[in-house]
Amino acid sequence: MSFHTLKQPLIYVSILLFTVNQIIERVFNYYIPFIHSYLDDLLCIPIVLGFGMQILQWIHPLKDLYFLDRVSILISVIFYCILFEGILPIMNSAIYTADWIDVVMYSVGAILFYKLVIKKVKDEYLELLKSL
Repeated sequence: MSFHTLKQPLIYVSILLFTVNQIIERVFNYYIPFIHSYLDDLLCIPIVLGFGMQILQWIHPLKDLYFLDRVSILISVIFYCILFEGILPIMNSAIYTADWIDVVMYSVGAILFYKLVIKKVKDEYLELLKSL
């Protein structure tokens, strides 16, 4: 079983940053305001889509050459925005707050995911097609 997508630098750096940030916040109870508010939102899309794409690569016939298209990434961002910036703040305002900067962070994470992960896999796929 290949871990092609999870070995992409953006994915494993995102997982590492998220883990370190959570340890600092939850174990040491230390919060850096801007990082506390926005780092998780920035890393969310690359981590979630990275794991999702990896699972799809395990089951799709193209394997490591399978990649998510822009529409799938956009739908994921819209879903997270609606859920975390719309629905959950209405349902439980004590825990969730709507923040337009979170939408920007989800979008930046999606752009990074597309440019640093998807384009690389897409280029590998196109190279394979040219060689046929």
